[in-house]
Amino acid sequence: MSRVNRGFNLTSMNGSVGAVTYVTRKGITVAKQKVPAKLNYTKTVRSMTPRMRWMALVRMWQALNTVGWHPSFKNKEGLQSDFNMFMKSNSAVNVWLTKTIVSSNGGVVAPVQVTQGGLITIGGSGSGNTVLTGIELGGIDIGASTTLRTFSTAIIENNEGWNDGDQLTIVRLNQVVDAQTNIPRITADIAEVILSTEDDGTLLGDLVISGLLDVDEGKLIISGVNGGACAVHSSGEGDNYDVSSESLIVVNPLLTQYTNNTALMAAINSYGGLSGAQFLVP
Repeated sequence: MSRVNRGFNLTSMNGSVGAVTYVTRKGITVAKQKVPAKLNYTKTVRSMTPRMRWMALVRMWQALNTVGWHPSFKNKEGLQSDFNMFMKSNSAVNVWLTKTIVSSNGGVVAPVQVTQGGLITIGGSGSGNTVLTGIELGGIDIGASTTLRTFSTAIIENNEGWNDGDQLTIVRLNQVVDAQTNIPRITADIAEVILSTEDDGTLLGDLVISGLLDVDEGKLIISGVNGGACAVHSSGEGDNYDVSSESLIVVNPLLTQYTNNTALMAAINSYGGLSGAQFLVP
């Protein structure tokens, strides 16, 4: 709505001209724009793709929350939540899910960023069913008799920036397919280890699920990965809390089926398709 007080003399004008209605009140003419009762929404590839991305990201967030852990972003802006930052940071991840998959709580594991902070990034690489992390363990092996003290000492002595009391979190998202419906689903495993060099006899196996961790080339590896995994370093509490910036390292053969143009169009068509003729840009 706007007030007309310059230009033509409209101080006594009432009525409509096109989509604009003029009403004079106390010597002032007020112009009101008519808004259609129903707005036409044109569905294009460009307008639909953000919605398709959001659905896939929400499913990964939810999978992590089912085990009581959610991505952590230290550098949030203003009133942003970790969820807001997770969606923003992964807005370029292209995974296309149909309405049937979404409504069935299905999802596909993709290389999303799960933490953001100021500690040194661990990183790593994936091959087969393992993720080789950047955590050096010196000459130790991991077995049934490995103690928390031995494991903690190896990390602290062989990696910059690690201290007694810091936490190592192992994040593993598992890609499974429902045998009855063929719907892809995500499950999650989380292991949290607070480093301690005290000799209290605690075994590493008491803190993580069997077979999750191993050693290769002197580095910590995450085993049994059929989806994606990463290791996260966190330190401090409250306002002094910080994390390393990490993304899921993905070894998911199913991913390519849901990242191409065919998958995008299948997803769009499941929500009613496009308005008129549309063409994808290769």
